[in-house]
Amino acid sequence: MKLKRKLGFLLFFLTINLLGNSQNKTNNLAITLDLGGNSGFYTLNGEYEVGKIKDYKLNARIGFGYFPIMSNVQFIGVPIGINMLTGTKKHHLELGVGLSYIKGLENMHIPAGTYGNYLDWWQQSEGVYFAPSVGYRYDKLTGGLILKVYYAPLFTVYDFFDKQKFLDRLIPVLEGNLTKEEYYSNSLGGKSVYPTAKNEFGYFGISVGYRF
Repeated sequence: MKLKRKLGFLLFFLTINLLGNSQNKTNNLAITLDLGGNSGFYTLNGEYEVGKIKDYKLNARIGFGYFPIMSNVQFIGVPIGINMLTGTKKHHLELGVGLSYIKGLENMHIPAGTYGNYLDWWQQSEGVYFAPSVGYRYDKLTGGLILKVYYAPLFTVYDFFDKQKFLDRLIPVLEGNLTKEEYYSNSLGGKSVYPTAKNEFGYFGISVGYRF
C-alpha cells in the first residue's frame, strides 16, 4: 500500500513536471491567413522557427494565394521571407524581410475595338517585389492563437510587363506617322497608362493564425 502511494505521488509529480515543461516549450510550426500586406490580397502561410539569438526568434515563412476573378483573370500571390520576433512573452514587435511574387495587383480591361483590337481582353500586372514589414504580433509561442497587424510596402524588383508586346496586341494595325506608343498616349490625352508592377507604399496587413 505504501509502495502504491509512493508510486502515485511520483506519477503525480512527473505529470506536473511534464505539463510545466510543455507549457514553457516553444512550438516551432505556425499557420496563418494574411489579408493585404506582403501578400497583396490574401495568402495562406506556413512559418517555422529556424533560429534564436537571445530573446530574438527567427521564423522562415512561405505562402500561397489564388483567387479567380474570371475565366482568364486571377490573383496569384507567393510571399517568402524571414520574420524576427522580439521578446519571449505573448506580445511582440515583429520585423521582416522577404520577396513576393504577385500577379493581378493591377488589372486593365481593354474592350474589343477600342484601339483596333479584335478581342475583349484583360492585361494584368505581374512582378516580384521586395517586401519589408514591421508590426505588432500576439503569439504565446507555446501554442494557440496568433494575431498580427503590420505595414509592408512593396518595392518592385522585377516587372514581367512587356510594353511592345502589349502595344502590338492592343493596336494590331496602325496607319500614319505615329508610333503605336504615341498613338496610345494621344488617345489617353497625352498620358501613358500601363498595368505595370509599381511600387506600392500603402499596404497594411492583418494576420490570423494558430501555432501548433
